[in-house]
Amino acid sequence: MQKLDKFEEEILESVESGEWKSKGDIDARLKELQSIVKDQKKRAISIRISENDLYELKKKSLESAIPYQNLIQMLVHQFVANKIKLSV
Repeated sequence: MQKLDKFEEEILESVESGEWKSKGDIDARLKELQSIVKDQKKRAISIRISENDLYELKKKSLESAIPYQNLIQMLVHQFVANKIKLSV
């Protein structure tokens, strides 16, 4: 078995301690969210993000069963489509 990093160890501990709860029909939600980013032309970009924000983002992506890069894509898409608002 390969060695887990700190982030992976924390996730494993939280799962094993029963902190994780089902959000319902994950498969249906995953298909819905994947349809947002499916078949869209992609362009790679580079951004700087704090380690803490990245940690929290990865944690939320695991809760949603969505890779964190896809989660970022969905957030950006929802923002530019005026589905979510940003307070500045």
